[in-house]
Amino acid sequence: MMFPNYPAFILAAPLAAGLIIGLLGSTNGQKVVRLGVAAEVIAFVLALFLLFDVTVRGPQTFHLSAWNDGFLQFGLYVDRLSAVMLVHIAAISILIHLFSLRYMQQERGYARFHSLLAFTTFVLFGMVSSPNLLALFVFWQLLSWLVPLLSYNYPHSPTVRGAFRTFVMQRFGDAAFLAAVVLAYNVYGTLDFHGLFARAAEVHSVFSLWPGGLEMRAGTLVTLLIFVGAMSKSAQFPLHMWLPDSLYAPTPVHALLHAGIINAGGFLLSRLAPLYALSPSTLHVVFTVGMLTALLGSSMMLVQSDIKKTLGYSTIGQMGFMIMECGLGAYGFSIFHLNSHYPFKGTNF
Repeated sequence: MMFPNYPAFILAAPLAAGLIIGLLGSTNGQKVVRLGVAAEVIAFVLALFLLFDVTVRGPQTFHLSAWNDGFLQFGLYVDRLSAVMLVHIAAISILIHLFSLRYMQQERGYARFHSLLAFTTFVLFGMVSSPNLLALFVFWQLLSWLVPLLSYNYPHSPTVRGAFRTFVMQRFGDAAFLAAVVLAYNVYGTLDFHGLFARAAEVHSVFSLWPGGLEMRAGTLVTLLIFVGAMSKSAQFPLHMWLPDSLYAPTPVHALLHAGIINAGGFLLSRLAPLYALSPSTLHVVFTVGMLTALLGSSMMLVQSDIKKTLGYSTIGQMGFMIMECGLGAYGFSIFHLNSHYPFKGTNF
């Protein structure tokens, strides 16, 4: 058996690689960027071990600080969902780092790109292993900043415009997510997942959206606001246009985006499944938005003349199906869809 907090090294490896590449890459970029590959291999091996550990022993919480109660908690919560996602992210990151070594070799900012790639992997690891809603939001927010930065080719005007639209749409979703976090803490008094789910089943507060107007249960309002955050990250209609506009970014970015980052919405809804189960009205909205997105993405894919846009709209359609499955309460199918979609879409790019 490994030492108690070994899962922390799954996050620490890409974080350390990103810092070292960022600091030393300008003088010795061709060699130091290979640290990113080594870090992902270490993370992948540890993630496989953790998946086996969680399968045998059940969900585990790893405390990484002296204080583990109250509003701020530093640690990792790993169940089967988190463990599968860690393996998923580490596997695709190894391939993307390897491909980027040659693909980006003659580009300016070579080391900066690899540093950002390593940081993005660290943020994805942190997001899927967060022990509470606040930590998940912090990593979610960091991811929203990194996606536009990975556009890379800043002197190219269409790239800058696409990155700006991505930034704006991600901000819109993040604002709704933040409002949900604040509201959930105000109503339920906790952001820890287990405590949050238990309190949501007990508390039935009702909010009036305006004086004498529409009333809505707190759980419905919280889940709707969180779903807006998921819509922006997973390119759901009408917050989908940032994905086709981001297609000027380097191909390795699209492999990471379409095989990893864009799946964040499906993961978020699956992580909060007990909360959504208490809000049937929200699930109806989730199903409807997913269905419209699936129809839009699949039909738009058929009329594109550019292969990257064809793949981009294909991803939008697939994300629509995944969100639609969450709306039906079929979270297991959604995660199966996620893990069957990423290998072929990532390798296509």
